[in-house]
Order: sequence, then C-alpha cells, then structure tokens
Amino acid sequence: MRIAICDDNIADRRHAERLLKRESDRVHSLGEESYVIDCYGNTGKLYPMADTYDIFLIDMVDDPEENGMHIARALRERGIPSPIILCSSRIDYRALSAETDTNFFYLSKPCETEPLIQMLRQAEQHIVHREGRIELRTDGETIYVSPEDILYATPAEYGFLTVAVKGREPVRIMSDAFSLFKQIQGMKKDPAILAISGRAFINARALQSTGFLSVTMEDGRKLSVAPSFALAGNIREARNFRRKMDQ
Repeated sequence: MRIAICDDNIADRRHAERLLKRESDRVHSLGEESYVIDCYGNTGKLYPMADTYDIFLIDMVDDPEENGMHIARALRERGIPSPIILCSSRIDYRALSAETDTNFFYLSKPCETEPLIQMLRQAEQHIVHREGRIELRTDGETIYVSPEDILYATPAEYGFLTVAVKGREPVRIMSDAFSLFKQIQGMKKDPAILAISGRAFINARALQSTGFLSVTMEDGRKLSVAPSFALAGNIREARNFRRKMDQ
C-alpha cells in the first residue's frame, strides 16, 4: 500500500512517517503487505505522482490559498478518488467539509499511534481500486498501467520478473509471467498478449520481427520462444496480429 504524507510542518511530517513505518514493520512481520511512504512539503511534486497513492495524509496551513482542504479538493478535481485523511492542527477541516467531499477522513493533531492506525484501518476499507489497470510494485515504487502498455515480461534473477512498459524503462517486480498473464487476461481477454514460454509473454503490438524460435521487440530486445509454444502457433498469431495493425 502506498501512502503520501503532505504536510508543511517538517516535524509533523517526520513524526507521522515514523509512526507509519513502525506500523508497516509490524504488519509486514505478520505476513501482510507493508507500506511505501512518501513525504511532501508542498504540492509541486505531489500532484504529478498523486495517481500512484492509495491513501493521503494531508495538513497544510501556511498558505491561506492552498490549505489541506484546497489540496484534497484539487486531488478530486484531478480524478484521484483515494481516501484522504485531513489532519487538523490550526485548521478545523471538519468544519470546512461539505456534502460533496467524498472519502474524506478527519484526524486531530498531534498524531498519536492508536488514533492514527485506527483511522488508517478505516481509510483502507475505502481504497478505490483502479479498474482496468494493472499494479506493478517494484522495490521503490508502484505504478499503474493499462494491459496494452505492457510490452513484454521475461524472468529476471531471484524470482523477479522484468516487465517492459511503454514510455519508460523496464521495471522489475516480484512475480512470475504466468501470474501476470492470468491477471491481464482475467480483466479482458487481449488477443495481442501471447505467451512465448511458461516464463514469458509478449504484446504483439510491440513486435518488430519474428524468427524460428525467437521474437524481437520494438525496443530491440530479442526473446526466446519455447518450441512447444511455437508449435502451438503463438509466433504465427503474434505475426498476424502485427501485420493487421500495419495494414
């Protein structure tokens, strides 16, 4: 789970981060998903990354034209539906709330462990899952992409999977090609997504050329095709799909 803290008080920001990291370590020791926590002192860097977060903790008081409530509503205007916890210090955000403010939660400062964790648990129940998007969780970030943006997936070392994504460098995630392939096809069967072995698949939209037991992708990466998958016609299907695109 990814959490963004946006607070113009550096002491409060670090305090909330410490509490959340402590809770993250606790739930991780129980086998649950840990937290990725990013901190911001202003919105300049928050807004471009906002779509990647599951929950926000916000308190901004020094700028009268952009306090925490302004930021929360600006996130909604940007189409971000994730739960927002407004942490009240000098500003009573609950008093500023309106009926149109959805998925907002209110917490008093100073943040204490138990109230913060209780509020976090409540907000978790209202996380908005991104329909039609695939979550790719790396060591340092989580990105959300459409299935069409995944160009290919091939095994990396130590149980990791390298996933090439349109418009950015390949990412490495802890998964396997079969699981990711099933997730994509479970959302909406895509004829362009084709397995080339039990450990790799491609998106025929990004196909450059094919060989007897290989395919070359648009980024120049050459991938091996298992003989059984070639005999099943998967290379032919990929080639035909790409040919139809070019017509």
